[in-house]
Amino acid sequence: MNVSDFFAERKIMIAKEALDYISSRPDPISYAEAVIEKNEGKKFLTLDDVKLETAKVDLVKRDDEDERIEAFFPVEFKPVAKDIEPRVKIFDELDVTGKSNSDGEVSDFVNYFRDRFERISDILKQRGSTVRDIETLKKRRYQEVVRVIGMVTDKRYSKNGHILLVVEDPTDQLTVLVPKSDEPLMDVASTLLHDEVIAIDGKFSRGDLFIAKDIIQPDIVQKSIKTSDEDVALAMISDTHIGSRLFLEKIFRKFIDWLNGKGPRADLAGKVKYLTIAGDLVDGIGIYPGQENELAILDIYDQYEAFERFMEEIPEYIEVFVIPGNHDAVRVADPQPAISKELIPELYSCKNFHMLGSPGYVSIHDIEVLIYHGQSIHSFVPFLSGFDYAHPERLGIEALKRRHLHPVYGEKPPIAPESRDYLVIERVPDIMHFADVHKNGYANYKGVTIVNSGTWQDITPYQIKQGHHPTPGILPVITLMNRKLNILKFKKGESIGSTSLS
Repeated sequence: MNVSDFFAERKIMIAKEALDYISSRPDPISYAEAVIEKNEGKKFLTLDDVKLETAKVDLVKRDDEDERIEAFFPVEFKPVAKDIEPRVKIFDELDVTGKSNSDGEVSDFVNYFRDRFERISDILKQRGSTVRDIETLKKRRYQEVVRVIGMVTDKRYSKNGHILLVVEDPTDQLTVLVPKSDEPLMDVASTLLHDEVIAIDGKFSRGDLFIAKDIIQPDIVQKSIKTSDEDVALAMISDTHIGSRLFLEKIFRKFIDWLNGKGPRADLAGKVKYLTIAGDLVDGIGIYPGQENELAILDIYDQYEAFERFMEEIPEYIEVFVIPGNHDAVRVADPQPAISKELIPELYSCKNFHMLGSPGYVSIHDIEVLIYHGQSIHSFVPFLSGFDYAHPERLGIEALKRRHLHPVYGEKPPIAPESRDYLVIERVPDIMHFADVHKNGYANYKGVTIVNSGTWQDITPYQIKQGHHPTPGILPVITLMNRKLNILKFKKGESIGSTSLS
């Protein structure tokens, strides 16, 4: 009997590197029996689980020889968060899960864009000024400056260097000229994206052109930094990609151990009351050509079972909010519904786990958090000058300016034409958590803390081709009493730090 069959018969999942390690021992089967005895009850074994040798010195060398990490001996861990009651509110009405009603008919697209227009138009109408519909404006041709609200359907430069916009509302469409002589207005117009909803103040020229005097994006107003009245913290992770050969199991294990009080800054670990996981829990199956060659776990159910085994080691007093990503077994189109109970049944039975769609909205200790996987960044980058994958936090800033997470329709990734546009940002959050591009990034925009949480997967061949620079093994933790952002680095002995985004 080989070692793989030995574990399969016992219904125990084992990481490939752990399997290889056991197979390299002089008597693999006897060694495997000893491993099971040591790890009684465990259904998923990591490389650390199967190493039976114990450290006899204070410093333990890792396999890569170039890193020495401290061996932390057991101390009593008294997490303050354990004795604090959770205060959680989930905004189900803003989640598509269980409410998808799109069949892809023409009427679905009409209803979708009408809903988007109306929701963002309502935000713009709160800014004062009487708004005229385009049909009435074109008939009456007011002599004074008037305001219209429209969705941008076209943007181009004229031969003379002006910007020409075509906007439309439910009544008609209008061509708007942004004069090149107005540099501040040209700067705003140059950043406008197709399908975003804006207000325009202007008046007709002698011809048929409507000359813009001002362009108003829905944007948010400056808000005060909201803090909690109890000393709890929010940790944020994403893009674990369990099932991939490049999943950084040892480093992720350090994170799980840290939550359980093993390692430095146990004081901060003990404050963690909330954890958000922003998608790509597993690597998935058939996501891109040749992916099967990069998988350690070839079955999607086994990938999610391995994810569950890790999650079950998170302390029960931590409230965990989980959303999907484009590698997860849900539809790729935004908005994405929650991962189904069929895939993660054990987590659905855990009272401290909450499965949300992407985007998902929650309130924790009276601080509102928007969680979105962030795949719309791929439709922002090509159209906004200076926006690249090195600064994923800018996604939050640009989305807030437009009050929409994914304004450009027809670009990758797709948008499902639901009767309600769940991507409109009607509630302004205190914290926004994004993911997807495997790059950590942080910003504060008008009182909103924006975090892109990076990854727990090593760099992939695809990312190398795209010129991406992932930052694996970095954990952002926000202490909610003061909104300080703490950065914990679990890779290659990098130190723990903190920063202020105020």
